[in-house]
Amino acid sequence: MVGSRILLTFLAFILAVSVVQVAAQGQNQDDALSQNQDIIAGSSSSDDIAAAASQTILGAGPKNSPSPINAVINDTTNSTTNSTTNSTTDNTMNNTTDNTTNSTTNSTTDSTTNNTTNSTGAPASQGTSTGVSARLSAAKFIAGLFWSSQTTGMHRRCSATIIAENVLVTSAACAQTANPISKYGDGEWRIVAGTDDRYLSAPAASVVGNKVESVSSNKCSNLAIITLSEPLLLGDNIAAILMSNSPVLDTTTVVTYSTIKPEADPLVILTPGDDDACELLFPDYDKRGLLCTSPVDTQDVTADYLGGDAIIGFVPQDDVAKPVLFGVTGLYYSTVAEAQTAQANDVSAYRYNPLVSQHVGRIASLGGLDAQKIATPATPM
Repeated sequence: MVGSRILLTFLAFILAVSVVQVAAQGQNQDDALSQNQDIIAGSSSSDDIAAAASQTILGAGPKNSPSPINAVINDTTNSTTNSTTNSTTDNTMNNTTDNTTNSTTNSTTDSTTNNTTNSTGAPASQGTSTGVSARLSAAKFIAGLFWSSQTTGMHRRCSATIIAENVLVTSAACAQTANPISKYGDGEWRIVAGTDDRYLSAPAASVVGNKVESVSSNKCSNLAIITLSEPLLLGDNIAAILMSNSPVLDTTTVVTYSTIKPEADPLVILTPGDDDACELLFPDYDKRGLLCTSPVDTQDVTADYLGGDAIIGFVPQDDVAKPVLFGVTGLYYSTVAEAQTAQANDVSAYRYNPLVSQHVGRIASLGGLDAQKIATPATPM
């Protein structure tokens, strides 16, 4: 009972932290860490913390799985091939830059940057006027990756996390072009930030977003680095977040902002998976820059197989817990055949999430940034 109270007290402390807004360039690490914007907004009451804490693991998972299996990635509406590694497939370790991401034909959509303001003071338990939860609305470091079709408009694919005004990260599975082209026709990738439209499957017709220049996908870790030809305007409603250069330990507290159901409370507490079970499903996962996490009780493989949502941890700074980005949600590995093609849910599936710590240098290089200003080596809490 005492341990539970300590855990809830600690969670109440870390979930009441303030936002770290990082300018794209020209700030030192201490200045970046000291900026106070609300990254994790909303109430930190005991009821609120208890609700978040209820989303815990289901158990150790399938320790006696017969063999490693393919990761869930195939779209149920399209036969997209698996873009990440598994133990039965040899994949290159090289980073490949997809400079044809925007398709061979340009979208005729106006490329005006869409950084309109969106203000909300609603507590986390309430939604905004758009139906998006107040916590998601206040998460200024989260953007939406959209396919802008020449014929059918904007279609949300998944989340992307803002590292700088011109650089974001998501899962490589999210940023494949074959699926959106087959579903919506020729077009280009766009980033929507600063408004609740970034969470909507079909945003307002006036939303055009910021044009993507390129997507660099690491097929080993399933991390995609997005660069923009039209930079975001960082400010009151759009913020960058520092990345962590440190490993995620068993004692590290991490949460993800689930955006699959934008009207729901997005915070989900993640727990590192049992190492034996994680190795059994995906040998050498840690050497590939992946964080293996145990199942959560809200898990839905069929709805959330692409990943891309931000995974946040905390580092101490001036006696305050500061949020940092550890990675993004990745691919599920399941022993259920139907779950391997996202046709059935598997509540016991483990998830392998790409970490950013091994990619800080490349992210900085692609964005023309100083690696020491976009990441922190501080030991996570």
